[in-house]
Amino acid sequence: MKRLLLILVALVVIIPASNTASAQEQGDFRFGFRTGYYFCTNAYALGVYGNYGITDWLNIEPGISYICKQKSSVDVYCDFQVPLEIAAYWHLYPIVGVSIHDISENKGEIDGWAGGLNLGIGSSYNFSGKWGFSAQAKWMGRLPQKHSNAVIVSVGIDYNF
Repeated sequence: MKRLLLILVALVVIIPASNTASAQEQGDFRFGFRTGYYFCTNAYALGVYGNYGITDWLNIEPGISYICKQKSSVDVYCDFQVPLEIAAYWHLYPIVGVSIHDISENKGEIDGWAGGLNLGIGSSYNFSGKWGFSAQAKWMGRLPQKHSNAVIVSVGIDYNF
């Protein structure tokens, strides 16, 4: 885990100096739906997200996910991504962000909140002029420690405005 963290930090520092990083241009916006699997709770999640190109080499992605399980949870996150162009329509990016989580003991109640740090890697592929596909794997560290950390693997589809 320490090596993964070191690699992600190095990518965030090194890639902005590269001229090949541009998944979307400054001011571009994408909106999409994502589904994923939370390994810590053995549950599926459904969510929505928006992705905005702050600069040609830095994107911000806020989103919200609902974990579909008896003891439900809502995750609200804001991730930063540094897209690296692999091919004309395919990009790879490290993920660094923050999140807050509603850790519910009873379905439908908001009884425990936790904050956290997100670290991961993602990939996006534009399969037409306006539509794209994304896949991500990320670790969501949660504080206080009484809540378990989440490992999430997700896929999504988005529309590029």
